[in-house]
Amino acid sequence: MPPADQSHPFATFPVAPGKGLRPYYTPGLTTDNYTAFAGQVASANPYYANEHDDLIDSRAAARELVNYTVLKYLTTAMSCPFEVSKTLLQVQYLPHEDAEIVATRQSSSSDEHDQEQEYNAEAEEQLSEEEGDDDDDFYGTGNASTTNATTLNHDDPEFKQHMDVDANGYVIRKSVYDDATRPPYQLKPLDGGVWQGMGRLMKQPHEGWRALFKGQYTNWLYEIAHLFFQPTLEGTLNDLFDLYDDTIPLVHLDRVGPNLATLVGSNLIVGFLLSPLELIRTRLVVQSASPLHRKYKGPLHALKTILAEEGGLRGLYLSPHHLWPTLLYHTITPLVQNTTPLIIDRLFRISANDSPFLYSLAELGLNTLEIAITLPLDTIRKRMQCQIRSRVPGKKRFAPIVALRPVPYTGVVDACYRIVKEEGGRRNKGKKRSMITGMGLRGLYQGFSMQCTSNVVLFVLHAINGVEDDYEDF
Repeated sequence: MPPADQSHPFATFPVAPGKGLRPYYTPGLTTDNYTAFAGQVASANPYYANEHDDLIDSRAAARELVNYTVLKYLTTAMSCPFEVSKTLLQVQYLPHEDAEIVATRQSSSSDEHDQEQEYNAEAEEQLSEEEGDDDDDFYGTGNASTTNATTLNHDDPEFKQHMDVDANGYVIRKSVYDDATRPPYQLKPLDGGVWQGMGRLMKQPHEGWRALFKGQYTNWLYEIAHLFFQPTLEGTLNDLFDLYDDTIPLVHLDRVGPNLATLVGSNLIVGFLLSPLELIRTRLVVQSASPLHRKYKGPLHALKTILAEEGGLRGLYLSPHHLWPTLLYHTITPLVQNTTPLIIDRLFRISANDSPFLYSLAELGLNTLEIAITLPLDTIRKRMQCQIRSRVPGKKRFAPIVALRPVPYTGVVDACYRIVKEEGGRRNKGKKRSMITGMGLRGLYQGFSMQCTSNVVLFVLHAINGVEDDYEDF
């Protein structure tokens, strides 16, 4: 065989007679019009393979993100009617008749002039407003058909009924239970639970079924923003203090204090930054949807109005009746929620793998305790979110669809004390007080049965799932 030509690039390879270099040819490396398989290109060009894999991962992540946001929107829509009714139950003023607080309107010529201007402005807005002109109606400001007006006969007892009025001629409302002095846009006192609130809201003029979805869009924005910001901030804090990865559950850590602190701290900071969305959602739910009395047309309009009338960003974030309830709620709630697995594992010595039923039972008990701790904080927070202490002349008043306490609360402790002292449901004068209804604990725990029912349903589903798994193993 003749000696190989050392100047040829393939001179070191043995060449079969009559075949030349064909066995060592790899298609797709030199020709541009050849379409190779992904595996061939990946093995030939590792850089292209990595770039291709990153592109696939990015598309998959984007697809998962879109799916999650859509799923979250649907889940918030399903739970929104219950949350709306629960919020109305929490903020309504339901006092004992012998402890009810009544606020009288102060008479002055300036107040009378402001009231006249306010009425004229509201009447003009009602005449100029067209049905369906607001894109945010579905999220809390829907219109409904009004009821036909009825006339009173002069022989009707209601026509002859005497009403106490103030110096300006406005009727003084002595009780939230008085049907004669109740505004037409306001619901009767809700004392039958969440389902009763949903039913009355659907039958109320200007409300209807669309009112069950008040604040849904705002709540969805809050949930999505909290999902993005809280884990990112928690991971940043863990990296800053050189702690374990935040993806490791706390129950698997030897020292849970530092990681628990960063978890609670991130929830507190994000909850404070997103607190305007919670404020807007509460007011959209509580306000009347009547075009004449509706103050906020949607989330953006509510934000602009609050900034203009309540002191700008300082009033939005640092107002005393918003700040302290927000800080307490977003500190205690994540602390109680994330210590539940630690208590079950390290205090009760119950393992989810060894005793799934006992673990679920202990989880049910601690979740009920969590509701008992956090629900009063949520009630006080929402009540103080409905308090508007500033009053801009010529602007619409905040017209709630349920009766609120006419005298505002001065703080968290004052709100808790006043609710326990004054509320608990309607009761005849002179009747002896009991621990639950008489001392106002019912006012702090509106919606407690609904949340407990949902926890019991989850417990039953987990128990059934555990039985099925044991049966399959058997």
